[in-house]
Order: sequence, then structure tokens, then C-alpha cells
Amino acid sequence: MSNTQQSKGTKRKSASSGRAVAAARADRDNKRKNIVAAIVIVVIAAAVFGGVFLQKQKATTAAQSVIPAVTVAGAAQYPVVLDPATATVLAGKPTAPTTIDAYEDFLCPICGEFESANFPAMEKQLEAGTIKVRYHMLNLLDDRSTPSGYSTMAANTALAVAAAAPDKFIDFHDSLFSKQPEENGPGWTQAQLSNLAGRLGVSGPAFDSVVNGNTYGAKIQSNLTAAEADPALQQQGAFGTPTVVANGKVVNWQQDPNWLSSVVPTH
Repeated sequence: MSNTQQSKGTKRKSASSGRAVAAARADRDNKRKNIVAAIVIVVIAAAVFGGVFLQKQKATTAAQSVIPAVTVAGAAQYPVVLDPATATVLAGKPTAPTTIDAYEDFLCPICGEFESANFPAMEKQLEAGTIKVRYHMLNLLDDRSTPSGYSTMAANTALAVAAAAPDKFIDFHDSLFSKQPEENGPGWTQAQLSNLAGRLGVSGPAFDSVVNGNTYGAKIQSNLTAAEADPALQQQGAFGTPTVVANGKVVNWQQDPNWLSSVVPTH
């Protein structure tokens, strides 16, 4: 065999070997990619399963919880009246010179902060007869619970308490803000809300009728719609909860910790 023929044969073998090496390398790379893809799928599946499992655990834990009952000792010193036509509750002595309107959602964490920071001082003024507080319980965050609708359900149950036993409304209201469910999680169930009312001493046909018929559900929604459209209630271009109004003017309770004393007449 000539040197030229040997050279051609060697080149063919080299080319063939190169293709074999390239094919093997590609096959190895594909296998590696497939393994990585499989691992990613397993990790994602585990994360999804873990998230679903955790959510179910949270829901189960919440469903088994009991809402702590809070009793406000001074609440017996002033009347509480439900206005069925407006689905609002007015607390305070009729002669109180200052009226405060509180627009709240029982799921709203900032509402919880407002109540925690201000209710003790407001309670003293209610007892003293210097203020009246009109509670507007809204459903701004209805879609932030799982299942949705907790805000409406809690507000309607609070109104049921006000209808059946007005003197227990402040206790029920304070109890729900003292132990709030988390946004985007399971809210309290109707059974838990009714159980709280029962432990506070509220039961009977008047309460059951409002709860079972969702008597104030539509009015709660229309009150929210009206509040959102009211220019006087806008803050930074929109309505939100809590909105606190004293004598017809929105107060900035977050920036002014002394807002209450500034709206209470001095003698």
C-alpha cells in the first residue's frame, strides 16, 4: 500500500473516530440534561406539594382554633345601637359632642394596628361621654382570604351580635381585632365566629337569623362601594381601611399619635 493510500485511510479512521467521540459526547450531554431536567421537575413537584401540604396544615390548624374572647369592662357604661338601614353601629352616650367614624375590615392588619394603638384611649373617652364612635364594617379584603368572603362574613356576624345583644358588640369587635387571621390565608369560619359570640353570651333567633340569612351582606358591599366613591374619604388618591373621620374630617392617626386629644373638646 502506498503512503498516499495509508494517509487517506488514516484520515477516514480519524474522521470516523471524531464522529464517534462527538456522538458519545452529545449522548452524554443529553443524558446529563435529562438528569438535570428530571431533578428540576422533582424539586418543583416537591415544592408544590410542600406548599399545598403547608397550606392544608394552616387551614386545619385555623379550623381547630378558638377565637379568644375579649371582654371590655367599661363597655357597660355607654349604649351601643345598631342602625339596620345603614348597617352601622353607634357606640357612645347620645350627649357626646364628638363623633368619630371608623371604616374597618376585620381582616385588615392595619385596622388591627389602629385598634391596638388607639382603642384603650378611645374606650376611656367613650366611658367619659366625650366621643361617640360609628363603626362601618366593610369587606375591602374579601378576596384576601381562602376561601374568599371572610370580611363579609365577619362583618355580618358582628352586625348580628349588635342586633341580638348590642351590649356585646364592643366585646365581639375587640375580640376579632385582637386575634386576626392572616391575609391570603384561611379566615375564621362561621362556626368559629358564632362560637365566639356564644361564649360572649350572644345566641338566639335574632342572632341566627342575621347569620343564616347573611342579612347585611349586600349592604356591607354597597357601603364599601359608596366609601370608595366618596371624595371626602380619599387618602393619597384612594379609599382604604382603616379610614378614621372625626367631626367630618379624615384624621391621620399614623402620623399624629395625639389625634384623639386634638378632636376631643377641652373643658
